Amino acid sequence: MQIQTDGVIPLIPEELDRDCPPSHIGLAVDIGTTTIAVSAWQLATREHLATVAAKNIQMRYGYDVIRRISFATRPPLTGSAQVVESGPSALHYSIITQLEKLFAQALNLAGTKLPRGVSPVAASIVITGNTSMLSFVCAVPVKGIAAAPFSPASLFGFTATWNEVRFGKACVHSEDLDKPRLEVLQTFNASVINSEVPVYFPPCIGAFIGADTVCAMLSAGIPVPGSDDEPLPGEQPRSMPILLVDIGTNSEIVLYLPPSGTDNGRILCTSAAAGPAFEAANISCGMSSVNGAIDRITEEDGELRCSVIGNDKAKGICGSGLVSAAATFYTLQYIDKNGVLRKHVSKLGDGSPCIQLTPAVYISQQDIRNLQLAKSAVRTGLQYLMEKSPLMPSFYIAGGFGSHLSMLDAVTIGLIPPGLEKQCTQLGNAALAGASALLFSPTLRKKAAELARKAYHINLAAVPGFQQRFLSMIDF
Repeated sequence: MQIQTDGVIPLIPEELDRDCPPSHIGLAVDIGTTTIAVSAWQLATREHLATVAAKNIQMRYGYDVIRRISFATRPPLTGSAQVVESGPSALHYSIITQLEKLFAQALNLAGTKLPRGVSPVAASIVITGNTSMLSFVCAVPVKGIAAAPFSPASLFGFTATWNEVRFGKACVHSEDLDKPRLEVLQTFNASVINSEVPVYFPPCIGAFIGADTVCAMLSAGIPVPGSDDEPLPGEQPRSMPILLVDIGTNSEIVLYLPPSGTDNGRILCTSAAAGPAFEAANISCGMSSVNGAIDRITEEDGELRCSVIGNDKAKGICGSGLVSAAATFYTLQYIDKNGVLRKHVSKLGDGSPCIQLTPAVYISQQDIRNLQLAKSAVRTGLQYLMEKSPLMPSFYIAGGFGSHLSMLDAVTIGLIPPGLEKQCTQLGNAALAGASALLFSPTLRKKAAELARKAYHINLAAVPGFQQRFLSMIDF
């Protein structure tokens, strides 16, 4: 599986720690709803040694955050001979045991890069993710983010020991869990992580703007508004606005406004519920970005040409391929501005129209509709924040989907406003990169806290005229 692990790591202001033993390893973790990535770094040299990644095992309890939050409210089942964990316990122990395995893999790979005779020892861990994912890791109840007014029990920004984390005692907000099952205890007993290793959780901004967004802000070099301190290495000029977006099922958007007159500058942020179309989860032939997925569509001599990951036989289409297909269809007038299929149309078994890409892969009319709804949600958020900016902002796009997205295709279908593509920097996995920097820098941890504290969250759905804005952005 292709999981985006590379990212633009922010510059670290501190000098190297010359007293740090060469065996000491830092582990940076990005827990996504769909995937988890772990990077191992030598703390003495800041050398990247290894990265491992896998699908988030919690997907068995729900593909998206909403389903998992619902599962987390499930009480223990009674009246059965089989012992069944409560929802919170199942979610917590599943992710912790998966982390134990990924940590072992990362340290094993890291050991191959160290000098002979030096065995890797985990000395520090940073775990980032959205507010729900961190809540599951720390056994923090999620009932408060299941319904309005969406008040998280914790916004994190603290350090706990690995033993406290894995037994669900990371903070005062952690809830009581079931006793770990035998196989879980066996995993803990065989852990490669010392029980007293410190684990830092970066701060979240709100229920739907998590620590992963704060880490991405570090990666983008967004300054702290109103700070009189000298700019940190790698920070963007404080005279220019910055727009950052991580496009996914829940897309986070951040706008930094520089100081102007008596205004010391601001950070505005919002989230857009795009749904799973960008991950191709609700698409007829949708699949993850793995070998066999169509990731780009072009036209050559009147024929559609499909680029397939791994140069394999096409098995389906991923999110970036769906955007590419829609852009190509629109350019060739196979679909009109309303998204209605007009040319090159085939029929499915039920008589509904589609465009056949290969004998095994097609795009249906409903697929186009799902994409339109997703892109409208993101475009509405981008457009609203851009209206707050006095100048065309520098544009940063984070995350796996954004890393493989053609900016020209994004503009063609109306996903991003025209002009932004000329200002665009693709950051890769900015959340993991920001978390990696936090392994080394108390200064950046302090900055992360300030960014989270000073960010102003806008509830996009509560903006007057939101529905009209959303509907006006559906067309291509």
